[in-house]
Amino acid sequence: MMNLRGWGILMVWALPVLALAGEVDRTALEGVLWRLVSVARTDGQLHAVPNSVETTATFANGSVSGSGGCNRYTASYTVDDGKLTIGKAASTMMACPKPQTAIEQPFMAALAATMAYKIEDGQLSLLDAGGQKIATFKVWQPVALKGVTWRATLYNNGRGAAVSLIDGSKITAIFGTDGVLSGSAGCNHYRAAYVTEGSSITIQAPAATRRTCSRPDGVMRQESEYLNALTTAATYTIQGRQLELRTTGDALVALFRASGG
Repeated sequence: MMNLRGWGILMVWALPVLALAGEVDRTALEGVLWRLVSVARTDGQLHAVPNSVETTATFANGSVSGSGGCNRYTASYTVDDGKLTIGKAASTMMACPKPQTAIEQPFMAALAATMAYKIEDGQLSLLDAGGQKIATFKVWQPVALKGVTWRATLYNNGRGAAVSLIDGSKITAIFGTDGVLSGSAGCNHYRAAYVTEGSSITIQAPAATRRTCSRPDGVMRQESEYLNALTTAATYTIQGRQLELRTTGDALVALFRASGG
């Protein structure tokens, strides 16, 4: 379930604008989407991040934000001549599977322990007080919204919770250049008109085929909840190969990953 960790205010995740076209400045800390490559764990050693876990960081205007692998976070930072201090992070509190939590927890600890940074050969390294590497990143170019097959990993069930898909089920979304969203809702195929403007998105009520599926158990209820959730989408963000749809109140509508990567 999506909540804020001990914060009695509504926080809107305002992502910085990134340069999506042309060459990225691989020597700059700020304004670049960084993807975590390795992170130090309790043994003090750097461990590689699995390809299935997408942990990101973007530094801009004194705020670092991104995905810890599952939850979104934001924190203030100050930078001066190679020195880097990151403030206490606020994050969402979504229950996450082990591959994500195994990376997210040490990553958040690494952010808090950061005292300096360096960029060499297009790789960002965060350093602790002793000058040891505690996290490394590479520059990551986001994919486009349109023309990509997005596969859902989480969706809002309409009862205040963001939940994982039923084992054995598959939900997809393809945002066509013709303004039509289509895909599989788990059993039936669906289509819906959509409009985007900047980071805003409006999705009309979907039309779907009328097949009934008995397996996996609960797939028809999941399908109905997903299709209803789509109409509540108000904003979208893309971090690397991950797409988030959110409501006007910043509740998660659905989380997708681009297929093929």
